[in-house]
Amino acid sequence: MNTISHKDKKKRPNDVPDSMLGRITGFLLQNANPSIVYHVKNDILKNITEEEKQELQEKVLQEKIIQDIIACQKESGWLGNGFHGANKNAGQYENQEVGVKYLGEKLVYKDTPVLKNAIAAFKTATPQLFGEHDTDCNRYAASGSDIIKAACVARAGYEDSFDITEEITSALESFSRVTEIESVTEIVKIRKRRPEKINPEGIAYVFSNYEKWPCWYHLDILAHTDSWRTSENIAMLADAFNKLLKDTGLDYQPAYCVDIGHLVGCCGAFREGMKLGTETGGKHSVLLDLVEYMCRCGLYNLVPPLKKEVDIIYDSIDEQGICRASYVEKALRGMGAYGGGQLEVDWRSRTRKLCDVTYRALLILYHSGLLAQ
Repeated sequence: MNTISHKDKKKRPNDVPDSMLGRITGFLLQNANPSIVYHVKNDILKNITEEEKQELQEKVLQEKIIQDIIACQKESGWLGNGFHGANKNAGQYENQEVGVKYLGEKLVYKDTPVLKNAIAAFKTATPQLFGEHDTDCNRYAASGSDIIKAACVARAGYEDSFDITEEITSALESFSRVTEIESVTEIVKIRKRRPEKINPEGIAYVFSNYEKWPCWYHLDILAHTDSWRTSENIAMLADAFNKLLKDTGLDYQPAYCVDIGHLVGCCGAFREGMKLGTETGGKHSVLLDLVEYMCRCGLYNLVPPLKKEVDIIYDSIDEQGICRASYVEKALRGMGAYGGGQLEVDWRSRTRKLCDVTYRALLILYHSGLLAQ
């Protein structure tokens, strides 16, 4: 966790308006990585030129991580030697899942060959590449290569050209299931396992076959797609999160699992009693990625605990446009299968870390409807 200091303030350009939006975008346009500059100008301010796009793209393509991803791409378009994150043969970014997600957030054009070919590789990949033994992805709640693949496609912006309709429907059904039952304990079985520090009782909850339950990947899919957005679906999603965020007193470790002869973790299944931040020593730190994705889904005014977190972020923006909120650093640093949103090349400069934090704050406030020109 990290609380940003008030050092490294830089003066805003003279032509940036003195509004909350103007202060934040002014700081980022003057200091941030080309990827962030592109997203600010294209997605938020909507005033980028084709010449600027090309110039920013060329700068991004020269970054080391991007070059490493390009170098690891196989003839099939597949990135590296892994699918679901890093392994002994695949580095942090040199694997299909994280590579696609990173390229999707970093690159200016979605038809850039390295990204376009990686997305195409999903269509020709064999079950072995996905590491699957049981290809019935509906058997296990909050699990399966289908939702991982769909989250990659969604994050890269290919919803309009790669059919993930089935996975979007599954994501909605999984959140809807929360609203249909009294407690998750109704749809799980208890499995004994060896006692350990995080699970001294030696008990794990295992979802019954063909049950539904929401996870991190389902939220990722919905946050980065549009076809599902109706007032009814958004209201249902809000009801699900309002229920998940209530403290039920249910105490279980580890997270819910699936049983394929041995216990395997789900894809970040959400817990009843989940939190939007952490408490350490009386200090609250926000989970920027979780809050951002929920705001992208249009939940700011519908989920009171979310509104509280967003309002804390809003109140933390200083006169220079920098976000000063306390945040969970590990949820922002780098990028991986389950989190991370670092677009700056490194954080050796305090200003670069400020840019990553402030950019995520900008997205949160923008998708909450709190910023005006």
